[in-house]
Amino acid sequence: MNHADHVLDRLLAPGQDDPYPLYAELRATAPVHFSSRLGSYVLTRFDDCAHVMRNPALFPAPDPASFASFMPEHSEYDAFRVLVNSIVNSNPPEHTRLRRLVSRAFTARRVESLKAGVVRIAADLVDGAAARAAGGAVIDFHDELSVPVPLRVMAQLLGLPLEDDRLLADLIPRIINVVDPAGDTAALKDADEALHTLLGRLGDLVERRRAEPADDLVSGLLALGSDGDSTDRLTEDELQAVFVALLTAGFETSATALDISVHTLLARPEHRAGLRSHEGALRFVDEVLRWDAPAPMSAGFRYAAEDTVFGEHEVPAGSPVRVLLGAANRDPVANGDPDRFDPLRTAPRTLAFGTGAHHCLGMNLARMEIAAVLTAIAERLPGLRFAEEPVRRRSLPLRDFASFKVRLGG
Repeated sequence: MNHADHVLDRLLAPGQDDPYPLYAELRATAPVHFSSRLGSYVLTRFDDCAHVMRNPALFPAPDPASFASFMPEHSEYDAFRVLVNSIVNSNPPEHTRLRRLVSRAFTARRVESLKAGVVRIAADLVDGAAARAAGGAVIDFHDELSVPVPLRVMAQLLGLPLEDDRLLADLIPRIINVVDPAGDTAALKDADEALHTLLGRLGDLVERRRAEPADDLVSGLLALGSDGDSTDRLTEDELQAVFVALLTAGFETSATALDISVHTLLARPEHRAGLRSHEGALRFVDEVLRWDAPAPMSAGFRYAAEDTVFGEHEVPAGSPVRVLLGAANRDPVANGDPDRFDPLRTAPRTLAFGTGAHHCLGMNLARMEIAAVLTAIAERLPGLRFAEEPVRRRSLPLRDFASFKVRLGG
């Protein structure tokens, strides 16, 4: 095993509370290297990572058949096919068409119209957590807030009943299990069962919106092509894939981002006053996502369509490529004094939401919901404290927690 893979092994080990010295070591000693551990070239510098993400023609995603060849047993299941054929894994020109159509319904105006509802969701859930934490009781922040907030926001966006957050919290992780290489036959069958339950619920919603359109994303997507242009219409399969992608792509990442944001706040209470305004909370969120990205490694890989040189390092055509966003965001070339947490930092450069053609469509909605939770905590839970030192579950591919217990006061 080469030295770089030894560093990656340490990054992949559970419980890494501060992986950033390891990222710095990779940037300095092996900024572009082939990892036998991951079976791909790994990039760590900001500009190199951004180049891969901004050039899908040079670094396309594998086609569905290639994905299936990596996980042949999994590819027999509907849940695998829906996830692999989603907009997240598509390439131009198909990606360009799908992104254009979804963007016409998922507009900045629609996201902004959700703000009052997002603030209300955050306030209601924070109040509920406060009531359960009254008298010094310990609560699990992840279960009480980080999971239900993004699911309720997504339910509001789509037009599902808000109480469906409990159903979504059950179904989505089960569906995602279909792309876990360690998943056994029982888990794969369960993923399909969960998918069919979800598609049944979404199918009922689609039929209601066809009969009675409303001001939600489902109605907006159904209205595409109403002028008779079939190229501006999503097929039934495409509609299903878009809905599933929206619900699955950001769920774990959003929940982890909420955990990390509150963890950062509790560890740095001197920043609490700046969170009382929405703008101050957004600045805090942007710096958190740069400083401690919830998903510090690209979920999937791209491959080099031709021989490519990154500085003094060459990546041969056909090679899989993965980017380490956690390393890139703390590259001193991109952000001065990168290890310092500074919510007043001017225009932090971050790849937490991607960049280029695959830049996250839900970025502003995710920022809004995290900021709303932080503002509600600053206003309503001034005594929120760690009940015990939180324990990180992983550093890669997510910076999630095995335990995140909090209490009021004491």
